[in-house]
Amino acid sequence: MEQNSLYDRPDLYDLLAPSDPAVERFYVETACERGGRVLDLACGSGRLAIPLARSGLRVTGGDLSAKMLERARRSAEAQAVELDLVQLDMRNFDLSGRTFDTIIVAMNSVLHLHSPDDFTGFFRSVARHLSPKGRLVFDAFFPNVAMLSGDPDKRQLVGAIVHDTQGKIIVEETFRYDPLTQISHVDWYWSTSTMKDFLKTPLQMRNIFPQEMPLLVASGGLRLVERFGDFDRSPLVAGSVRQVCLCDDPGIREITTAVTGT
Repeated sequence: MEQNSLYDRPDLYDLLAPSDPAVERFYVETACERGGRVLDLACGSGRLAIPLARSGLRVTGGDLSAKMLERARRSAEAQAVELDLVQLDMRNFDLSGRTFDTIIVAMNSVLHLHSPDDFTGFFRSVARHLSPKGRLVFDAFFPNVAMLSGDPDKRQLVGAIVHDTQGKIIVEETFRYDPLTQISHVDWYWSTSTMKDFLKTPLQMRNIFPQEMPLLVASGGLRLVERFGDFDRSPLVAGSVRQVCLCDDPGIREITTAVTGT
């Protein structure tokens, strides 16, 4: 069985995680409220960066995976969309003094940060790149306690996709939760009718509980100013499936106010 990161297989990634109109609409509308420059971190194959750029925003996409960035570059060229793409690690990045009016980390990508140091480095890097009116906007799934306590050896169906060359592919997963680190260890198994488990892709995702979120944001000097329970901007309640967070840097605002008097 081949074992590889899902982010080394953008052809499979795009099939399993297609564009979602609700996600796209929320992030485009939210970024357009500020206008100007947008940094899309963990941009992957460009599924948000391209519609953001198409809306008239100046978009930089950053990702750790060179293969995902190449996929994004080809997609943008095919759609005649201008993107600035850069390989970076969102735990610690420096774009030579550039600032952005909106920084986005969409579709649970912030959960690739695992340790307190990861989060602190991420939020501090973001703070260095926010304009005076800038916001950080991201989403993270709401931890599912029932799933966290499930059988770690039991396979569950994730879904089925149709690949250009390999035909129908069935994707299953096993799920193991480590309560000490709050990390979910997920293994995805990919099979066709003739090749059982031809690929295994491991994925580790941090779980962030609702009362913990403001503390993590504050650890890097930012402030959680608004939080929704879904992309329709509904309130965060016990039955919510995700936390959609809008943050700013109170330090930048204080400096701006002192200088401008507004």
